[in-house]
Order: sequence, then C-alpha cells, then structure tokens
Amino acid sequence: MAQISNGAPLIVYGTDCSYYTGKLEAILRAKGISYRLEPFDEANMRRAAQITGVSQIPQVECPDGSWLVDTTLILEHLEATQPEPALSPSTASAKFISKLLEDFADEWLWRPAMHYRWSYPENARLMSAWLAEHIHRRVPTFMKRRFWYTRQLGTFVVGDGVTDQTRAAVESAYLDTLAALETIFKTRPYIMGERPVEADFGFFASLFRHFACDPAPGRIMRARAPAVHEWVARMWNADPQRIASAPLPLAIPNHLAPLLLLVSRDYLPYLDANAKAFANSDPRVQYAAAGVQFDEPTKPYRVWCRDRLVDAFAKLDPAERAAVERAIGREAAGRLANRSPRAADDILRALPIAPATSAAPRKPVDSWWRR
Repeated sequence: MAQISNGAPLIVYGTDCSYYTGKLEAILRAKGISYRLEPFDEANMRRAAQITGVSQIPQVECPDGSWLVDTTLILEHLEATQPEPALSPSTASAKFISKLLEDFADEWLWRPAMHYRWSYPENARLMSAWLAEHIHRRVPTFMKRRFWYTRQLGTFVVGDGVTDQTRAAVESAYLDTLAALETIFKTRPYIMGERPVEADFGFFASLFRHFACDPAPGRIMRARAPAVHEWVARMWNADPQRIASAPLPLAIPNHLAPLLLLVSRDYLPYLDANAKAFANSDPRVQYAAAGVQFDEPTKPYRVWCRDRLVDAFAKLDPAERAAVERAIGREAAGRLANRSPRAADDILRALPIAPATSAAPRKPVDSWWRR
C-alpha cells in the first residue's frame, strides 16, 4: 500500500481552478495529509497517463512511487489506509446515501459548472487566461487562451448538450441545488449532520472552484445562498481534530429530501438512458430532464459509476435497503436494482497503481473513458 506521511508530501498534479482538484485537496486537508500541488502541463500529464491509463486531473504521485487517480476511489483508498478522521457515515444505509449524493454531485453538476465558466464572457476571459499558463510552448498568449476557450466550450458546453433550448434547465440544476443546500446549511454545518462525509466532498468540487470562485455563479451564490457560501469556506478550513470530535451520521437524515428528489427525478433516469445507449453502441444519448430534451455524448465512465451504485445497493441487507428506499422512493430504488445491460470496461486499476504496471500501457482514455 502507498505509504503516506506528513514528512513526505503527496504530489497532486492539477490546478487551483480545477473542479476535481479542489475536491481532492479538501479531502487531503480534512485527513491532515500533507501534499504539494504541482500545476499540470503537457509533460507531467503525459507521464501520469502512461502509468495510470487516464488523461485527467488530478493525479497523485505518492512518496513510494505509486499513483492514485479518480477522486472517488482516492477517498475510498484513504478511508481504508488512513482511517482517521473518518469521512464516511458509520451505517451502511447512510454510507450508501452519502455515496449516491457524491456521485450525483460529481457528475450531474459538471455540465452547469462548465456552462457558467465558459458560456459567460467574464468567466471565460478570466479562466482562459488562467489555463493558458499551463501551456509552455512558445506561442503567443492569445493563441493559448483561444485554444482553451475553444476546447472547453466545444467539448464541455456545446458538445455536452447545452443549447438555447436546454440552457435554462442546465442553470436550474445549479439553482435547485443551491436552494436545497441552503435549507440544510441554515441549521447544520454539513450535508448529513455534524461532520463532512463523501456527499460534502462531492458537492464541494463544483461549489468551490467553479460556482463560488467564478464571478457570475459566485454572485448568484452570495445573493441566494449565503449559508452555502459559508459552508464552502468551512469545508476548506476543515480541521482533522475538529472533525474527529464530531459524531458521524448514524442514519439517513430527513432533511435530505430536497436533494434526493433531484437525484431521483433527474440523475438516475439519465444514468439509465446513458447505460441503454452504451449497450446499443449509440454514440449519443437522448433523455428528458427538467422538462426539456437533452442530446449529448454517451459516457462509458458513467455506466461504470451506475454499476458501482447498483453493486453497493445490492450489498445492503433488507432493513438497510428499506431505509434507502424510504429516502429516495420506490421508483428510484427500482432503478438501482439491476446492473447496466452492458458493463463498461473497468479502466481504473486498483489503488495504489505501481509504475511497474505501465510496462505495456494502453492508449490513455479521457475522464469519460473515451479514447
């Protein structure tokens, strides 16, 4: 196993404007694990991808030479190897709900986060200049900025189903999430109670580096959801000793209903549609959410995410499954009863990844597992 110590910091390859890098940093800070953020560039990303098989940030190089990738798997790995302070509920049903919310936040909020960043000119100007610093080729800065703007808008906004017809629905995913979280954080410090768990870190990914820090969505958060804004700072300032002194969630709290409604209404039906499209080898998936029709690329990674949830749900005992069903509803629970009609390849190796496994590397895949 990777030996992690405060004397030899982890190297986190990423950037301080990145969705998932922010999530990982919050996990490491809450665990009290020392790390150094190393800005990604073409050279270190190429090196990382040759070892891990994925072209994405963040990626982590451990002091013993092994590697970690995928923030959800990294958190699970750290819970097993660095268990204190624990960042997961102590009961199986509450743990499942925390992981379900983490997955929803990781994946469903990605599109509105990228939309607000790249569709709004003031945000796009700022972030294209920021990302241009990660290209070291001797080309004019304006060309680097144009590259990032064109790539991000084309791939993650226009290319991911944001149109004039869907724009309001995409923005409602952010606004509805703010409203649900604001209700929670007016009365308690974290999503499931007194202590941060997987769900908190999942929502932190977008709500910190994108929604709170980017100008346009940041203004919306401050005006509509000041308690969420306060939670963002609280998550970044989470102290391991303070976390350890607070109780872990023991049951599924009733106050999650507005959040779980979003999961049941929009996200789980989308996962089903994406899994069906993948099984049929369709390059694109069509589905309805928030009253409009979406058309976007099929994503094998989210088939893998769905089946992990299905497998976790199947492992619950009858009483725990009943508790989850009461929380998310019978229809949503039914969606979690069967694996996808065609499984996605398990691209990610078990953590930690040893460099020796890169003797015959496959062509790296992107964050949606497309080569």
